Amino acid sequence: MKKFVFLYNFDPKEMPSEEAMDVWMKWFKKIGKSVLDMGNPLMGGMLVTATKSKKITPAMNPITGYTVIKAKDMAAAIKIAQSCPGKAGMQVYEAMEM
Repeated sequence: MKKFVFLYNFDPKEMPSEEAMDVWMKWFKKIGKSVLDMGNPLMGGMLVTATKSKKITPAMNPITGYTVIKAKDMAAAIKIAQSCPGKAGMQVYEAMEM
């Protein structure tokens, strides 16, 4: 099994309703055997270079959460991602073993 990272893109100003959170929790339960790290919402990001830093704005399409899963391959990870209740889509990356 390989490791994959799901990166979610939502408007960080939009707080999910209790009903929406219930839908997400049902999804996590459904894919439970694949979840290695359910992850967390991310807020207040900064873009940092060697010389400066600046706040990541909604216009920059920020990463607002992540989940780490295990799957056979990218196709299997995509199938899991496609079942996600989020409507904004997500980025899916394979995490290389080091």
